[in-house]
Amino acid sequence: MHVGGTGMFNISNKHEEFFDYLISNAKVFHQGALIGQAAFRDLSKLDQHLEEVIQLEHKADVTSMEVIRKISVIFITPIDREDFYRLTSQMESCIDHLQGAIMRLDTYHITQPSSAASEMMDHIVEMAGELEEIFDLLKDISRNEAKLFERAERLSHHESAVDKLYRKEISRLFDGSQDLFDVIRWKDILGTLEDTADEVEDLGDIIKEVTMKYA
Repeated sequence: MHVGGTGMFNISNKHEEFFDYLISNAKVFHQGALIGQAAFRDLSKLDQHLEEVIQLEHKADVTSMEVIRKISVIFITPIDREDFYRLTSQMESCIDHLQGAIMRLDTYHITQPSSAASEMMDHIVEMAGELEEIFDLLKDISRNEAKLFERAERLSHHESAVDKLYRKEISRLFDGSQDLFDVIRWKDILGTLEDTADEVEDLGDIIKEVTMKYA
């Protein structure tokens, strides 16, 4: 059950901490993206970056579990409990995919950075920044409806840019001049980065649905 005003969305200060949990995990994702950006540019501190991203992922897990725990015991929430669950779960999926991309640098013993992967990470950093602002705007959906749709659309634009970079680099990897092991390594890493951007775009789609539902 959600609390709403007549004809418009109004959280009436009922358990606004649910939005704060989403903002917290969006900040984790943004911090992780910045770590990934640094890792993909300079591999010399990869061990440090891996430790940092693992700690962030654990922090996100704790927050997500707290959301699930509260959803199970609180009847009245600002928006429907299943919507909070969808947003929380999809945010966690974004974090997991990002962590997977960074950890693959270590798994595959990558020693030389990829300019294409770095550019993809730049877009993911931008997407993460947008998410932080989006979840803050969700606290007042009616007032921020236009901004929410605009920012969610920006996520799609960044995902399209990531997809374009991915396809261009995959084409280069398979032009016949590259080392086979490098092809295998980077195909997987680039694919995981693309998947991360896809997950963020999917989150943007959920945000659009929630906005339409409560605006």
